[in-house]
Amino acid sequence: MSACSSDDARLRDLYDVGTGPEEFAVLPSRPLTIPNNLTKLPVPDASAGNLADPTPKRDLIEKLGGSIDDTDSISRRDKNLLEYVSRAGVDTNIREELAEEDRKFLRRMGVLTSVKLFRVDRYNQIYRKMTLSAPKELKRWRSLGVRTPSMSSE
Repeated sequence: MSACSSDDARLRDLYDVGTGPEEFAVLPSRPLTIPNNLTKLPVPDASAGNLADPTPKRDLIEKLGGSIDDTDSISRRDKNLLEYVSRAGVDTNIREELAEEDRKFLRRMGVLTSVKLFRVDRYNQIYRKMTLSAPKELKRWRSLGVRTPSMSSE
C-alpha cells in the first residue's frame, strides 16, 4: 500500500488547505491515558518513540496477516506467498519506476487540471480511466466463461 502513496496530498483536496485539522489523519492505536500527576510530567524525548503506537510497522504487518520474524529475513509463513507472487520474476526497482511513471503522468495531466472554477476531486478526475469497476470486471470474466463468486447487486 505504501508504494501507492504520494507526497502530493492536494490531489484529493476538495477544499482549501488549512481549513482545519484532518480528522482522518489521526488514528490512535491505544487509548490515551492521563498521568497521575500533571505537574511532574517527563521531558519530551523523541528517542522514546510514540507511546500511543510504539510499533506501527509491526502492528500493520500483523493486521494484514503477515509476521515479523527477526531470525529470518523472510518469515516461514510468508515464504510460500513470496515464491508464488515472484514466479514470473521480481523487479527490485519497481517502486522507483512506478513513482517516475506517475510523476510523468501527473505532469502531462497537470495542464488539464491546473485551473478549476469549482472545488472538485482532482484525484478521481486524473485517475478515472485507471479505475477498475467491479461489476464490469465481473461481467467480463463471466463472459469469458470463468467461474466467479457471487457479488452483491449494490
